[in-house]
Amino acid sequence: MATPKDVLWDKDPHTEAKHRIYRAYFDAWFPILLQSEYAPKGVTYAEGFSGPGEYKDGSPGSPAIALSAALGSIAPPNPRRPARFLLVDGDAARVTYLRGVIERSLGTLDVSKLAQRGLVVDIEKGPCTETLPQMLDRHRAWGKPMLVILDTWGSAVNFELLRRIGTSRAAEAVVTIEPSQFVRFAADPNHYGDRIFGPVVWRDVQGQPSRNKASYIKKQYRRVLNEAGFRYVLDFELADERSNLLYLVYGTNSERGVEKMKDAIWTVDPYHGLGYRDPRDPAQETLAIEPVPQTAALRRLILDRMNVSPDRQVSVDTLRQFVLLETIYRPAQTLKAVQRLVDEQSLIRCDGGRLTRASFVKINNQGAMF
Repeated sequence: MATPKDVLWDKDPHTEAKHRIYRAYFDAWFPILLQSEYAPKGVTYAEGFSGPGEYKDGSPGSPAIALSAALGSIAPPNPRRPARFLLVDGDAARVTYLRGVIERSLGTLDVSKLAQRGLVVDIEKGPCTETLPQMLDRHRAWGKPMLVILDTWGSAVNFELLRRIGTSRAAEAVVTIEPSQFVRFAADPNHYGDRIFGPVVWRDVQGQPSRNKASYIKKQYRRVLNEAGFRYVLDFELADERSNLLYLVYGTNSERGVEKMKDAIWTVDPYHGLGYRDPRDPAQETLAIEPVPQTAALRRLILDRMNVSPDRQVSVDTLRQFVLLETIYRPAQTLKAVQRLVDEQSLIRCDGGRLTRASFVKINNQGAMF
């Protein structure tokens, strides 16, 4: 994914899918936090690679999508609970263009007038690693709820920046990473990957079979977010028709945040030509972007989870928690998948009556494993 040289560029399928997910997540994130007791001093939305704010076709970029979500919230920003928008890009022309986009949307960039509406907008040119922390310092955002989008052209971000964000209370981050940028250059001792992965070993990707190299990079980058301080990490692959791989990795310390991101993934409008893959699914099935997905991959993942249970007996509620935190599926999809496995005789009930969250199931050693 080559970085464009022009101020504006065409929106590719990966970007269209990302923006549909972002929009759905922003629509949940702003109302929750702007009403929450955990955000008495407001929230911060930050981007380290914000771009110009729109594309050649006039469609909005992620900063404009986020601003629209905040203003359209059932609990919009107000002077007592402001929303801070801190936007960074390394290209001066794009920064100028972005200021114009935001000014057209708000009618002004005057600081005092925006403050009366509960808004802070700060747009700066500079390298993300140095400039973004300075802005977060200046606006006293550390330790308060913030969502940081680090949507590079697949090169991820320096570990030290991610670590500082991850150890800040109530912070969440979304990072994009293209595995090929690290697979191809792992033998180069001067490659920037050492700054991206920090203490996590990544150069061992050289010894992996070709088919496993991308998933190895993904696995190591999950560890990066854990090392940075994020308790929960959700990652999934955006797969287009040419099999170009882009991982979207989300880190948070909130189970509710994970659940809302799952909702965002599965409630976006279908988008032709691009789908999800759960990297843990051994069959690597590409899932269409649709609210009611096929559950064959989920059923495989549940069986894998059952097989590592000491007595191979697990409650449906435990499986729901596994689905929430360890797959790209939603917890609400668990019961239907377990019932299907029972019907197929891959699992058997440990008790009678209707299958519920309190029910226990176990592997049927005589049944047909699908």
